[in-house]
Amino acid sequence: HPKVDIHHVLYSKKHKVLTGAFYFVDKKGYEFIDNQRAELQTFLNNKFEGYDATVSNFCKDESAAIVLVHSDRSKGVYYYVDCLSNKCIKLAELSHWLDEEELAEMEPISFTARDGETIHGYLTKPVDCESPFPLVVNPHGGPWTRDKWGFNPEVQFLANQGYGVLQINFRGSTGYGKSFWQKGFKQWG
Repeated sequence: HPKVDIHHVLYSKKHKVLTGAFYFVDKKGYEFIDNQRAELQTFLNNKFEGYDATVSNFCKDESAAIVLVHSDRSKGVYYYVDCLSNKCIKLAELSHWLDEEELAEMEPISFTARDGETIHGYLTKPVDCESPFPLVVNPHGGPWTRDKWGFNPEVQFLANQGYGVLQINFRGSTGYGKSFWQKGFKQWG
């Protein structure tokens, strides 16, 4: 990807070849070199539109997969997916007691810093709250990490209490290339 690093490569144990890779800009994106794997991901993206559908594992002959479907407002649901018939069977729901409609959306944002560097992050606004609202800036830990789009219980708790939450992938965050990562050296704090 021209803007971000590969986060993880995808591999076929059956064929013993790389099938693609995924990365994070605002949300997870994929690049495939294997048509069959690309078709499966396209099916999953269409079936679970608005969610991140991630293959957790394939069976030995790769005719079936376990898929985690999650979002910024859902810890996720595991599905058994028959890759030949595209049949999906719900296996288990994580934190089924959470109502997605009552949780806050995580909005990808970016801005240009004074030095011209593009900084990416996420803004979670409290549900049913008019602007202005109090804001918590929640920097990620590290080094060797970054914030990603997805369910975050701490962010959801704060948003539920009426706070907006701003998460910024500041210089030194991983995933945006070596130069961006190195710009954080001796600059923490």
